[in-house]
Amino acid sequence: MADNPKPQEGQPLKFTLTHYRKENHTHEDFMKWITEKHLPRAIPIFKRHGVLEYSLFVTPAPLNSALRHAMATARPTWQVADYDCVIEYTIPDMQVISNVMADPDWPGAITSDEDYWDPTRALLSVGYATPYLLRTGEVVNLS
Repeated sequence: MADNPKPQEGQPLKFTLTHYRKENHTHEDFMKWITEKHLPRAIPIFKRHGVLEYSLFVTPAPLNSALRHAMATARPTWQVADYDCVIEYTIPDMQVISNVMADPDWPGAITSDEDYWDPTRALLSVGYATPYLLRTGEVVNLS
């Protein structure tokens, strides 16, 4: 990646990637494939290149349908996302993503992936996360 911005004050980056399953798989089968097949092959590569955290935000259709129904009146112009999951990486810098993708073991880690996910559809984002309300109820980072 040509431009490699430095994290703000040493803060790690959050890099997110959405995945849509191929229609020949159920959402449940798709998520099972990610957690049981893909991740065991991918996590050693993530660790080798300094991925600090990896999270999977699962978005099942029944929850999205309920949200869409609830928002129809409250915010009718808002759209509810239709992807199956959001993958969130916490990384020290953008070079980590380039290094993972250039790893000689990466093609083997994603060999069967295109049977499950649609590589023509994805949404990427990168940025910083700043907490303001913690699970403990503590409010932080406000002036």
